[in-house]
Amino acid sequence: MSKSMTQAKATAAARADALVTLDGRYHITERIAVGGMGEVYLAHDAVLAREVAIKVLHRSLAGDQGFVDRFRREARAAATLNHPNIVTVYDWGAVDGVYYMVMEYVHGRSVREVLNARGALAPAQAAAVLDQTLAALEHAHAKGIVHRDLKPENILITTEGVVKLTDLGLARAFADAKSTRAGAVTGTVQYLSPEQIRGEPADPRSDLYALGIVGYELLTDRLPFTGETPMAIAYKHLSDRVPAPSANGADVPPDLDAFIASATDPDREMRPESATAMRRDLTTIAPQLERARTLAALVADVPRIVREGEPATDGTAAIPAPPAGSAITQTIPQPGAQRPRGRGTRTLLVLLAIVLVAAAAWGAWTYVLPHSHPVPSLVGATVQNASAQLHDLGFTVVVADGRYSSDPKGTVLSVDPAEGTKMQEGSTITLTPSLGPPPVVVPDLTGMTLEKATAALQSKGLTRGDVRHVYDDAIAEGSVVRQSPSGVKAPKGSSVDLWVSKGHAPVPVPAVIGKSQHAAEQALSSAGFVPVVHTEYSNDIPRGQVISVEPSEATKTAFGSSVTLTISLGPETFAVRSFIGLSPKDAEAKAKDDGLEVSFFDVPGTAQNLVIGQDPTAGTTVHAGDTITLFVA
Repeated sequence: MSKSMTQAKATAAARADALVTLDGRYHITERIAVGGMGEVYLAHDAVLAREVAIKVLHRSLAGDQGFVDRFRREARAAATLNHPNIVTVYDWGAVDGVYYMVMEYVHGRSVREVLNARGALAPAQAAAVLDQTLAALEHAHAKGIVHRDLKPENILITTEGVVKLTDLGLARAFADAKSTRAGAVTGTVQYLSPEQIRGEPADPRSDLYALGIVGYELLTDRLPFTGETPMAIAYKHLSDRVPAPSANGADVPPDLDAFIASATDPDREMRPESATAMRRDLTTIAPQLERARTLAALVADVPRIVREGEPATDGTAAIPAPPAGSAITQTIPQPGAQRPRGRGTRTLLVLLAIVLVAAAAWGAWTYVLPHSHPVPSLVGATVQNASAQLHDLGFTVVVADGRYSSDPKGTVLSVDPAEGTKMQEGSTITLTPSLGPPPVVVPDLTGMTLEKATAALQSKGLTRGDVRHVYDDAIAEGSVVRQSPSGVKAPKGSSVDLWVSKGHAPVPVPAVIGKSQHAAEQALSSAGFVPVVHTEYSNDIPRGQVISVEPSEATKTAFGSSVTLTISLGPETFAVRSFIGLSPKDAEAKAKDDGLEVSFFDVPGTAQNLVIGQDPTAGTTVHAGDTITLFVA
């Protein structure tokens, strides 16, 4: 027997071994990928008659009870997600210690495959991928699920141009298991947010950072940070800013540069507050981008060439065909089943040949006698639902460039050929989607009162969105400080968020106790306060100095408000000093310092430049504010 014949038989035997049934329902037909958590198989669901993808955990993970518990929790959580941009989880379970998850099988390509085959995407195509991925994250985050390992391998594009996010929630279980065993940060370092690298808990804004890195890669076909080791790349995430995509990508507009910069800010507090906010920012940019081929057309041109180490359709790394004689059934055992050997293997091969002949006959019959169907009524349906309906009838779907309309974005405006036309299976049906209302210029509302800003938006066919009140040192209270979006066009009817000034932020009261009245008033005025003076007697604080201030020193107080100073009048009663021998001017100054009023009596016929007597006399007890008479000669 020749070596080639031996290899052919071994390969056929391996394929026959792969035809097993999992849990009495899922007929495994092919191993299609392998990833960090396990292997992925293509299977046929005998109950619901559909293709499914089954992810089977590696035995090393299945033996970790802590991970198994987390896997169950995350699988249950992922199964609650129901969104057109998320790969659906149908089922999960265990057979003889083998844990598995049954998912929607996606006909299409991963974003990694598209990048490998096509290079950088046009800005409009990149925006379409980001928009649908954000829609998926918006739904997942609302359910409390954070992806934690977002990357091009986990973003799929169907042949209809629908983006689907996969492995939601599973990354957390895998990361928790890794950190439990090794105490290390896990994930794909090229897309890890700075807080994940520092070992801090990931939150929805960590996914937004990763998606910003993916966006950079879509626009440039390169990663923002590279290095010889993962540690070197991680350090760059912590120390550097992601460069502008326009520096490395052709025709990237400044708005997309700003969009990527915002998403990849090292400080998570400075990123968009949610996937909803980030998607809203994107919708203000996308209508201005130059038209490009649809995602469906882009995927159609990507050949299905899978090499070892490259990504597969389900978003995990693809593997080569199993070597001759390998036993895929080792990872999916059937209770009580033994691997067929000898005559049993030959019997399976004969059965397999019969099945293949029958399939070929069925294909020939279908080719000779093609079926035809009338084009169904699809106007008003979503492009996704319309595409699925046409695919079920055997048609090929092409999504044309959309046009603006009052119909919701993503709904079908027209069908070609017309509805009701009888077409043979395999014929091409073209759907024209709605782009939503036409865009209008968003006016600059800065400095307007909230009432005037609202009126200006309504005059343009826009609505007022969220209103947030913030302090601003320059914009008057009640006027608009900033807006989002700003300086761009937005779909008519969309909302504009406003930030309205609460006036100058509160400032601390300066330290003035013990200062003179003049110095204290000057310090308060410079800080933006209105000084109010109150006086009282004090036996301890010299006359004219600040006894106290209200509000107290260092208290943050509304800018422009009044601050009360209590100034000392000195002691209420005291023994009067002697003024004899002083000039009238010096004597008057000292009397004023003591809080006394002065009356002069000039002795006739004298030079009148020296105090020679006083009433009351020195040592007499007086009150602050009393008058003393000085005799001048």
